[in-house]
Amino acid sequence: MRQHHVLSMKTNSPLFCRGLKGRITLKNSLRVLLILGLLFAVFRPSQAMGQFFFMENESIGKPARDFTLPTVGGTATSFAQFRGTDKAIIFFWATWCPHCRRELGNLVQKKEEFAGKGIKIALVDVGEDAAAVKGYLQKNKVDFTVFLDHETAVAESYNVVGVPMFWLVDKEGIVRDVQYSLPPDYDEVLSAPARK
Repeated sequence: MRQHHVLSMKTNSPLFCRGLKGRITLKNSLRVLLILGLLFAVFRPSQAMGQFFFMENESIGKPARDFTLPTVGGTATSFAQFRGTDKAIIFFWATWCPHCRRELGNLVQKKEEFAGKGIKIALVDVGEDAAAVKGYLQKNKVDFTVFLDHETAVAESYNVVGVPMFWLVDKEGIVRDVQYSLPPDYDEVLSAPARK
């Protein structure tokens, strides 16, 4: 007969479980841990779940909220003034985020492509001070307008749940899509006729 290691529990312990008659076997403990681990793996939030959330984002089809923030250059600028009548991509990011840095590199590579298609890129740094952001931009030769959302008020008003996050805004200022990464069909999304 197989022996089980037994962890004894006193009956006055707050963890006492009557169903186990005062003892928990090592085998049962491992089963419980395995089940908890599987539940966590299956039900934890994931990027795929986040993408599903964005498909139902209430802001899609509505005007993008205007905001005014200081830029890295030191001047306060509104998003509407920055965008004018062009299409725009708002990129919420932070220098400490590895996925943001990868996406930013992608944006830098496509800068001329964006300009040729009349798309302005608004980088909104979330929660960092100007010196850290400016140093990062200079070191990595990033030449975009960068808004500083030091107090995270704009990120909160846009329901940013994590970075990186892209908001695609068409010529009329309507939010067309929200994603964690720049979709390959971004120009089609921004140029498609608005749904009525």
